[in-house]
Amino acid sequence: EARQLKIEARQFERRAVNHVLDSADVICSTTSIDDDVLGEREFDWVVIDEACQCTESACWVPLQRGDRVLLAGDHCQLPPTVISKEAAREGYARSMLERLVDNYGDSITRQLEVQYRMHDSIMRFSSGQFYRDTLVAHESVRGHRLIDLPQVASAPLTDEPLTFIDTAGADYDEELEPDGLSRRNPSEGRLVLTKVSQLLAAGVPAADIAVIAPYAAQVRWLREHAPDRAVEIDTVDGFQGREKEAVVISLVRSNREGEIGFLADTRRMNVALTRA
Repeated sequence: EARQLKIEARQFERRAVNHVLDSADVICSTTSIDDDVLGEREFDWVVIDEACQCTESACWVPLQRGDRVLLAGDHCQLPPTVISKEAAREGYARSMLERLVDNYGDSITRQLEVQYRMHDSIMRFSSGQFYRDTLVAHESVRGHRLIDLPQVASAPLTDEPLTFIDTAGADYDEELEPDGLSRRNPSEGRLVLTKVSQLLAAGVPAADIAVIAPYAAQVRWLREHAPDRAVEIDTVDGFQGREKEAVVISLVRSNREGEIGFLADTRRMNVALTRA
């Protein structure tokens, strides 16, 4: 009797799921669609969000279910995370969106040119480097500075929208993390946290501040020594798609050979600079 009740319960559940799916205008899913749930259903449109971070092979599954496809994302930001170096060499670290843009260019793309996040001077680097100087800052953010926030006092870091600090010649040398392969730079880290303390002292809420570093070892060091646990500290990759009022970027690399590792991928800098 218990077995029969379980069978009937599964049948009721299947009918309920089918009713929900059949009556829905839009169905949201990961790209790894469950055939047991969706069955043979097909759709007018397949929309893949964050398509620049999705491997092309991951797109093949949902593409089989739609008459038309829309890929939404920014191929000038970070590509899919592919751990296997062999797979990356074979092209699996390249998104379908990036390949289509390279092959067909403007004939298939529509760029959103107005951005609603950052000050014009922050935007200008990315606009010139990646978007042919086509980006436009909306008037609501074009001149927005930290000093414009409630309860924030005037200070060099709150008055100026963008500040670069050159540590060349300061003996801020990088090092490998003990028992690890990731890199960190404690001297630079102390400078970064000093700047965070100055922002806090000027009245910028800790929850509105982010510290971004490209290396996980530097992130761990910064978290361990942070003056306020509410300040969010993460890698550049971990912060893609996020934003904060104030962002302090620690670039870590400093050596006599001038090696910068994966910082040579300017898309990573595009992501880091545009989080603010």
